[in-house]
Amino acid sequence: MKFIIILYMCSIATGKCPTSSITALEFDSHYDCVVNGYKAAHNTFINLKELEEFEKDYINQERIVVKFECKKLQGV
Repeated sequence: MKFIIILYMCSIATGKCPTSSITALEFDSHYDCVVNGYKAAHNTFINLKELEEFEKDYINQERIVVKFECKKLQGV
């Protein structure tokens, strides 16, 4: 069974997650996917400050978070 990480950029203020991205990494177990999902979410959040549209004031105002899901690949 293979799993992939899907990251979601969410606003706690609005309750919406308008963007998502799928990582190119595949994992052999749900456990390995989750461990790496936390790392990917953390690194993505820390790197938001490098993007012009995600200044610290915007992140605070919209209460931006990065969520993730480990999705099982079908037919693998």
